[in-house]
Amino acid sequence: MALAISLFVVFLLNLLLTRLWISLQERQKRGQPIRDYGPELHTHKKGIPTAGGVPFLLVALVGWGAWTSASNQWDADALFVAGATLGFALIGMLDDALKVFQQHARGLPVRYKLLFQMILSALLGWWTWGQLPSLQVPFWDSAIALSPALATIFLALVFISTVNAFNETDGLDGLLGGVTLIALGAYGVILWLQNESALLSMVFIAIAALLGFLWWNVHPARVIMGDTGSFALGGLVGALALSTGTALLLPLIALIPVVEALSVLLQVASFKVLKKRVFKIAPLHHHFERAKGVDYPFYLPNQEWPEALITLRFWIISAMGALIGLLIYRS
Repeated sequence: MALAISLFVVFLLNLLLTRLWISLQERQKRGQPIRDYGPELHTHKKGIPTAGGVPFLLVALVGWGAWTSASNQWDADALFVAGATLGFALIGMLDDALKVFQQHARGLPVRYKLLFQMILSALLGWWTWGQLPSLQVPFWDSAIALSPALATIFLALVFISTVNAFNETDGLDGLLGGVTLIALGAYGVILWLQNESALLSMVFIAIAALLGFLWWNVHPARVIMGDTGSFALGGLVGALALSTGTALLLPLIALIPVVEALSVLLQVASFKVLKKRVFKIAPLHHHFERAKGVDYPFYLPNQEWPEALITLRFWIISAMGALIGLLIYRS
């Protein structure tokens, strides 16, 4: 009962704090800059308050810290997950700050984002040196115990790929928030089965805070998550995958972010090699959006859908992926 009340308080706090965050940016007339790269896409989102991940991060971490202190559930795995969430969020926050204050969509150059992600991953690998659980292999009874060096390399690959995949997914109203809720729900089931009460409480608190954010982020969005939020959520889910030993199931549990990231890689490779794009615009969700000024050929036929319909259908696909991942985990 105490946890249920705490979750409602977390939800309400983020609901109110995000509304204050929106009002602050509206008064200062600062908001999301739009990238000018040819096709007209999301021009209607210009000026919408951004970096909604800031209040989410604040409420989620403070809420978790308060609950953990009150229940005395301090746990090394939970500290690792919290550290990863905060660390990657700070990288995203720097990117959001540059975009807002410079009023330009470029933000932090990609090479610096990757450099900071690699440095943070190395620090997290050092923190968990030799302490990560064995890697569970789907359809195989035995788990693989990686050496500390290999575990650190694997950790870096998981974090960098997950964080950037979640960042690519953050492009439609409510899309990343809903996809992350589904992934967190799946990890909630896994943690319950593993009897990991400290991490399970953290997941519940993150879900409550994310629901408070989604109140303002669903279509038509009043606030955009920004890199602060997408990097934080990528770090959170990546850390949960590593802490539960289920990183090999992450491509199913986080199916949509994986597909979005692969669509970008495929688009770039196709254009460089064949001089023709696969999708109208990448990541994949943009391929189904209504866009003006597309005057170049692309391979994959597309049907343009309203933004809310794309989001709902991607949520459905994400839920199916997570369900299959859970069934494989239990097999």
